[in-house]
Amino acid sequence: MTLPKMTSPFLLGAGTGAFVLAVLAFSNNWVVSANTNQSEVQDARINAQASICAARAVDHVKKMANAPDLQGYQSEARAVREGLAKDFATALPGASEPESGVVSACAQMLNRDL
Repeated sequence: MTLPKMTSPFLLGAGTGAFVLAVLAFSNNWVVSANTNQSEVQDARINAQASICAARAVDHVKKMANAPDLQGYQSEARAVREGLAKDFATALPGASEPESGVVSACAQMLNRDL
């Protein structure tokens, strides 16, 4: 079986185009890998838990008569934020304590929210 005369340049162009497209797709992160998806899910899960923690802590601080100052990066304010984050972060079923990532994200949100 013989191919028509114009088939060779067409096949060569199609193969080259497919190769260039594959290189561009991977170099520009157009292709989502499983590891990227897992890390985004992990970040979303931590942010959701930290948001709930921060909302509960802010509500508690607003109800307090003598509310501590949580703004800034002084050691006292940081210690109070971390203590509140540890108190109001919820441990998931099967875990004895909340994740450290959730506690630190909650403490950061407390610095921003108040």
